[in-house]
Amino acid sequence: MSRDLISRLTRRGFQEWLVDWTLRTIEELFENHNVKYVPLSEEKLPLGQRRSLVECYYASVDWSSPHDARQILSAYEDILIQAPSQYEEGKQKLILYLEKDGYKYENGRIVSNTLDATLIDTIPVTGLDAEHLYIYIDRINASIETDPSLAIGSTKELIEATLKTILNGCGESYDDKKDDIPKLLKQVQKVLELAPDQVDSAKKGTEIIKKILSNLGSVALGIAELRNLYGSGHGRGHHAKGLTARHAKLVVGAGTTLCSFLLETYEHRNNV
Repeated sequence: MSRDLISRLTRRGFQEWLVDWTLRTIEELFENHNVKYVPLSEEKLPLGQRRSLVECYYASVDWSSPHDARQILSAYEDILIQAPSQYEEGKQKLILYLEKDGYKYENGRIVSNTLDATLIDTIPVTGLDAEHLYIYIDRINASIETDPSLAIGSTKELIEATLKTILNGCGESYDDKKDDIPKLLKQVQKVLELAPDQVDSAKKGTEIIKKILSNLGSVALGIAELRNLYGSGHGRGHHAKGLTARHAKLVVGAGTTLCSFLLETYEHRNNV
């Protein structure tokens, strides 16, 4: 059974803090961080308009999802930043709740090695149906510390899904069953004009740019090969020997950076 990433105690603590806020300000707080409002029946609501409003936003949250937890934590960051100096004691109580949940409040940010292991906020792309990529992001974030092999396998799946998503957005066809990551990446590079031979030779630093673009394929191929050796899939059990969280973080960091770059390139080309 999945555990809540933000405890009930912490959630209620922040909910009580908001009883002094205006209803409109509470709405803006959650909507600014893409937390959806869900109407609830009266019997499911706590006493008070403000508590009830917060409860309706809470109702849309999957508390075991790293993506949803990060959205709520971002809202909590705004709450802590806006806390008046005369309420410092109450603010420190909220921070203590967060610490008991495994978080730290540093320089206006609520940080967590597990939740912040990947570039969660860079995955959504306007104009491209990429919401399903969060399935892989959530799986990666939930396993990077506890099951490195699963995190590596999920990163490979994220790359493959990202490549197919971009090709779908560009109206390009591919063999969903036969085309592997290297072939899909070459096709995406061509469509996005990221292939080394498409670089304008008149540009400054052309050779360096070509080298970096060539290495995109090496990153994707390396992750796919590592997944075959150690990652989940192909009948391999979890917790492969020799792998630790630091290995998974290296793979996840490289893989998510590649995905973010390709998605942002797609968005840039479609907004020009």
